[in-house]
Amino acid sequence: MGGSRAGTARVARAARTGGAALAGVIRAGAGLAPVAGALDVRTLAGLSINVAIDRIVDAFCPPGILDEDVARLAIGEALATALSRVDTFDPAALDADSVRIATLTFVGELVFVQVAGDGGKSLAAAPSPAAAAQREADLRSLIREVTDVVGTPILQAAGNVLTPDAMTNLVSRLVEAVEAEMSAW
Repeated sequence: MGGSRAGTARVARAARTGGAALAGVIRAGAGLAPVAGALDVRTLAGLSINVAIDRIVDAFCPPGILDEDVARLAIGEALATALSRVDTFDPAALDADSVRIATLTFVGELVFVQVAGDGGKSLAAAPSPAAAAQREADLRSLIREVTDVVGTPILQAAGNVLTPDAMTNLVSRLVEAVEAEMSAW
């Protein structure tokens, strides 16, 4: 993978936009106003969860950014996973566990993109489309498990991280730690 620092550098823009989105969601869950110029996620209360997630992704991961697809897919997946228990968006219901799930899912998706991209032909060389899909699912599952084991203590030590810059740094640290663990295998 070129080392954990190289992998972190390759997803830096996606980490920055995703970190800003996560910070916006965390601030809304804490009842705080957004940082200047950012979407006030609290205004999405009452919308269907899918509409709210789409608006968050559109606001923090606008079209035209580098790594646009990576950032949009990763943050969308992270929020959908963290908020899967509800149908209507309620920022007040965003508890510490939802934030942990969203952050770790986001990091896992960034690492998956890196590993799958670096794996290239070896992942695609499966004997059948079903086997290729199973390899991808197994890889994603492994990465999510490693992300949870490695990332949870880092998140717990970080405490309440509310600014976009602090979340970006945290996401980058988590990506680096997970990729370092994966590269040791």
